[in-house]
Amino acid sequence: MTLFGFDRRDAATVWNFFRMFLRDRFLGSRLGTVWAVLNPVLMLTTYTFVFGFVFKAKLPGADTTLAYATWLIAGYGPWLAISESLNSAAQSVTGNSGLVKNMAFKTECLPLASSMLGLVPLSISIVFALVLLTVDGNAPTWHALAAIPGVLLSFAFLAALGVGLAVFTVFVRDFALILPNLLLILLFASPIFYPVEAMPSLLKNVAQWNPFFLMAEFVRQPLMFHVVPHWSQWTYVAALTALIGSFNLILFRRLKGSLSSLL
Repeated sequence: MTLFGFDRRDAATVWNFFRMFLRDRFLGSRLGTVWAVLNPVLMLTTYTFVFGFVFKAKLPGADTTLAYATWLIAGYGPWLAISESLNSAAQSVTGNSGLVKNMAFKTECLPLASSMLGLVPLSISIVFALVLLTVDGNAPTWHALAAIPGVLLSFAFLAALGVGLAVFTVFVRDFALILPNLLLILLFASPIFYPVEAMPSLLKNVAQWNPFFLMAEFVRQPLMFHVVPHWSQWTYVAALTALIGSFNLILFRRLKGSLSSLL
């Protein structure tokens, strides 16, 4: 059985690459992959302290300052996943030229495996937000389960986008350097650090169609506000994923014959 040209053996290859990329990132350090957990925990703890106890920012209608820190983390966690996944996927082929030249496998497995790296900070952010919600007296309900299909759909979208970024970076190496800056602009252009209600009405309507904002909402709404995202939002991101994924896979497969000569 194959799906989009991938079979069970390709799925195993993607999983093995994911584990290898995660392990290699902390190669040589004493704590190894423990840093994959420790780094986001330290950062999220800092955010909680600064926004919950120093600035004491409050959400409209909330009684405690911890609610704002939780709201921020529930939206920023998905963004960490977006940034990690897209940056890793963009460099997945150029950064593994040895594998591409010396091993026989479907090269498109590399961006797919790299896109999964964002699962680590997202999982930690969700657990961190759940703990804060419980401490704040806003314990999660069954609606939190709606975050699961939202996360799966988000990573399908990131993988679809990552395949295109990977092949584009082979031809335009500078793109890997400018991508973090583009993502930073996108972060502040999306209502993730601030409520969508704070935007002008025209931009507010545009933001409703921003897939990166919707990915944050797929986690934030079920966890924080006990609301299942509207089916039209899931359908919209799924349609984008199918469209972008199909185009990028066709493009990647047409160009991958020439990738080795450019690496």
